[in-house]
Amino acid sequence: MPKQKPKVGLALGAGAAKGLAHIGVIQELLKAKVPIDLIAGSSIGGVFGALLACGHDFERLERLAFEMKQKLLFDLTVPRMGIIKGNKIEELLRLLTQNKNFDQLDIPFYVVAVDLIEGEKVVFDSGNVAKALRASVAIPGIFQPVIMDEKVLVDGAVLDRVPISVVKEKGADIVIAVDVKFGGCDHKKNKVTSIIDVIILSLDIIDRETVNKNILRADVLIQPDLSDLNPNNFDQAHQGIVRGKTAARQAIDTIFRIIDQFE
Repeated sequence: MPKQKPKVGLALGAGAAKGLAHIGVIQELLKAKVPIDLIAGSSIGGVFGALLACGHDFERLERLAFEMKQKLLFDLTVPRMGIIKGNKIEELLRLLTQNKNFDQLDIPFYVVAVDLIEGEKVVFDSGNVAKALRASVAIPGIFQPVIMDEKVLVDGAVLDRVPISVVKEKGADIVIAVDVKFGGCDHKKNKVTSIIDVIILSLDIIDRETVNKNILRADVLIQPDLSDLNPNNFDQAHQGIVRGKTAARQAIDTIFRIIDQFE
């Protein structure tokens, strides 16, 4: 009887600008021809998970990340439930995902948001991908929440920063998780100059003090050291991507050993 092929799931974590390291991680996984049968992501991890599921060229995405200016992403508004409306980033997400629905993706994909009304995790796997991503990246206090079906939706990282549980629930036998917030931030090296800095760095401290036992459930955990990078600085794309590549390369042999040992 032939050996059963395991289903490999990829869980991509939140981390604001640190999430650009996902580009480097995914480049190395693709280069090594690691099989990826399903993907789940929270916040910026969801964005890059969606682009992988869409079949994007990640070498081209790396070049785009170097050219991306933060002002192109943010449309400031008079604060009510967030200081950024989110229309610009939703337009970009629609462009990058080719306005696809979940059932049009090349790889099964799930993205996590949180409903403030019920205080519960919401996992999207149908409808418009860009709309779901817009909800998943809605960092509380920064982006205005997404109102959908009587839900008030914000960043998936509020309850599930690295959605390993989602990948398992959707049938993965082996889980590769990418945690771009490992080690938190070196706050002495990060200048606090704006309200966005205040909110993101405050959330980072809260997250650091909350032990996330969920990440220990991964079969392979990829954790680039990004502690000296500011989660609000998208100009640090090069450092993040390079470190993502390095961390992923170090995990490749382990990934294939676990796949080969699967029964």
